[in-house]
Amino acid sequence: MAGNLWGADVAHLRSLAQHFGKSSETLLQQSSVLTSTINNNTSWKGADSARFTSEWNGTHRALIQQTARALKQQSKVLLTQAEEQEKASNAAPGSGGGPGRPGTPGSAGSEGSRPGQGRNDPWGPDWLADPDSPFRDGWDIYGLTRALPNLRAGLFDLTHFISKADSVSEFFSKDFRNVAKAFQDSNMFSQLFNTSSELFDGRWDTALNLAEGGKAATFFEVGGKALGGLGVGLDLLDTVNHISDGEQGAAVYSGIKAGLGVASFAPPPVGTAAMVASGALAIYDNVPVVHETVNAIGGSIADGAEAAWDSAGDAADKVGDFFGF
Repeated sequence: MAGNLWGADVAHLRSLAQHFGKSSETLLQQSSVLTSTINNNTSWKGADSARFTSEWNGTHRALIQQTARALKQQSKVLLTQAEEQEKASNAAPGSGGGPGRPGTPGSAGSEGSRPGQGRNDPWGPDWLADPDSPFRDGWDIYGLTRALPNLRAGLFDLTHFISKADSVSEFFSKDFRNVAKAFQDSNMFSQLFNTSSELFDGRWDTALNLAEGGKAATFFEVGGKALGGLGVGLDLLDTVNHISDGEQGAAVYSGIKAGLGVASFAPPPVGTAAMVASGALAIYDNVPVVHETVNAIGGSIADGAEAAWDSAGDAADKVGDFFGF
């Protein structure tokens, strides 16, 4: 069996490949529509407009297209792995390779398994506690799908929030919330991006400006909060199970994601910053090429730091003083 394919559910692989492919197409379509809207805009003029248009064409658009290509490529990889798995299973019927058997990603302690996978006695039902259950796979896809609209909206707003704040303390002050809200309400692109983000987050009441207090507004408001609360709940559940399994690093990571999910409910700019961080982690968790690249860079930095520390010798105290250790 080629690569890291130890045994997998062929149907799930193909379903995930299909979702990745569709997400790629959606991102490319959104990129095309936004590019046309931004470049043909006549109502927003001036230095800010020119700068953002340049940033969009030079950076933001390229990021979306790069992510779309990564999703498309990973879709092809998943289809290839599904075919290899199917051939291997047909060639050796009854052999290992089904989910949950020894040596596969579904077994406790198996090599290459995801954190918390194959727990002997997880807290909560398997469809919630198992990171590889169909429900959790679907939730991951949903998280990835909404990550880019959230990042796009959040990064645009944060760039302008930061430019309007005179200090860090002012940025996080209660009074600055009004400044942030006023910008979001008055800027056309902020409204456009946040509407797209709210649609993916299930907050159709604000995205569609539904009458406050009406049945439709209440329904979507509750639904949007329920989706956000579910994400926080899943991260907390993972945290509990990681702690019970002695996986301290994974527990801290899940706890951080849960905290960011809660903070995302806060008003801007705090909620905006938390939304950006949550979106970045969703891409890191669910786009293999991003995950591997970040880990490789992190590993290189860690190795370099260790080498520098070992060679510091007598200068270690001075280095520690410099960094405040």
